[in-house]
Amino acid sequence: MFLNPGDYVVVNEGVHDESMPHCGKCRRDGLVVEVVGKKQDQAIIMFHNGAFLKFHVSQLTLLEHVEKRKVN
Repeated sequence: MFLNPGDYVVVNEGVHDESMPHCGKCRRDGLVVEVVGKKQDQAIIMFHNGAFLKFHVSQLTLLEHVEKRKVN
């Protein structure tokens, strides 16, 4: 999967980190803020609780892709 900063993703079921949001209905969605790693196969995700966590792209499902646009 190819991700860009600004993409909206959800963390797949079965994948968990203690810093992910804790609430009645746990929101597992977040915004890609950076793509990292030698193979560009990891993403830093910002969650609504302010946590920034790194996940492998295989642990994420893309919900909304943001196209890069040139600014004139």
